[in-house]
Amino acid sequence: MSVAKSEKDLHLPLSRVKTIMKSSPDVDAVGPEPLYLVTKVTEMFVTDLAKRAYKNIKGNMLEYKHIAEVVQEDDTLDFLREIVPRKITVREYKELMARKAARGDRSDESSEESSEAESSDGSSSGVEIIE
Repeated sequence: MSVAKSEKDLHLPLSRVKTIMKSSPDVDAVGPEPLYLVTKVTEMFVTDLAKRAYKNIKGNMLEYKHIAEVVQEDDTLDFLREIVPRKITVREYKELMARKAARGDRSDESSEESSEAESSDGSSSGVEIIE
């Protein structure tokens, strides 16, 4: 298999993938075969993710929220949850914080512990706030 001929089958630019691979401190050099394989596998992964998201939509338009939903629901995609969070509006975020505060008032926890829990819950919930 010649990499030059197979390069036509790729949709991602090899030079960009190589740059990303070399940005890792553990990587000194990238050969043509591993570069081709990583590029092809990345394309296959993105295609699979898009197809899975497209299956769950009503209509013909795939949006960010559909991809984010698949990432949040599938445990095998856990590594992407902070990179592809669900987006919520500011109003939804305020309502969420109000509910957390109301739960905190009912419990016997100190206010310091509950504010720590709120801040850790808000940052790890996989949510990005949009206006």
